[in-house]
Amino acid sequence: MSTIAAGSKERPFLTVAEAADELAVTERFIRKLIADGDLRAVKIGARVVRIRRSDLEDLLRPARVIPRLGRRQPLR
Repeated sequence: MSTIAAGSKERPFLTVAEAADELAVTERFIRKLIADGDLRAVKIGARVVRIRRSDLEDLLRPARVIPRLGRRQPLR
């Protein structure tokens, strides 16, 4: 069980700082994920941002990789 899933009995929303701490990354990286649309977040008022714990867990789910068919042509 991951650390995030183990703490899911706690509050359902995290601050940017808490999410960064959970993933051992910087707050700036979390904000970039939000700005790029890779991590959903809720903005409350002008400055308060909250992240659903479930959305943070979804970010960590492995993605299905589909291999490309055929060989890549070398650049000339």
